[in-house]
Amino acid sequence: MRSKLMFINDIEKLAKRVEESYGGVELDDIIQRLINFYELGFTNINHSSIQLILSAYFKSLGYRVFVEYERKERLLDLYVSDEDMGIEVEYGYIPNSNAIDAEEYLKSRISLKILRYSTLSSKFYIAVPSFYIPPIPDELIVDIKDKTKLRRILELIRKFHKTNDIMLNDAKLAKINGIISVDVSNLSIGIIDISKYKQLKDFYK
Repeated sequence: MRSKLMFINDIEKLAKRVEESYGGVELDDIIQRLINFYELGFTNINHSSIQLILSAYFKSLGYRVFVEYERKERLLDLYVSDEDMGIEVEYGYIPNSNAIDAEEYLKSRISLKILRYSTLSSKFYIAVPSFYIPPIPDELIVDIKDKTKLRRILELIRKFHKTNDIMLNDAKLAKINGIISVDVSNLSIGIIDISKYKQLKDFYK
């Protein structure tokens, strides 16, 4: 784990650029919460960088934004309260132990995030770095009620993750409105709704 000082140095450097880029938005509350959660071992600089840029983007539009926001005893990476929008960050990390089944592993992790967090808000997005197209399973892109297909999602999740808090009803209620692409170098944001994401995904098949 990187030292706390290195994390603070990096996040403050990024914050300075972000504040200048987004019209001097106030980010002190966001920065301090990210530092607190880094100290607890719950986040890293990659994850926090996206949270910080997204916070600045939505704050610049006049929204109230919270990071590591607790709702129904779960933590959302980012919550935009005015829009009742929850956002989870997915960076595409693959452990060495899953190098030979990388795509399936990522589908499992993204499915877990969608089932676990999407019901906490009326709108739900996955935020990713701009170089990454997340492999969201087809079953979660459209409104599917078929229990057999929903059980496949649960099986996929449990294949890679030991979890007992995700049930069939979570799969029935799960939703995703789209993905948010974050260019960390240029500090730019692109919001892609789920229908456009599906077109993009189909193009890469």
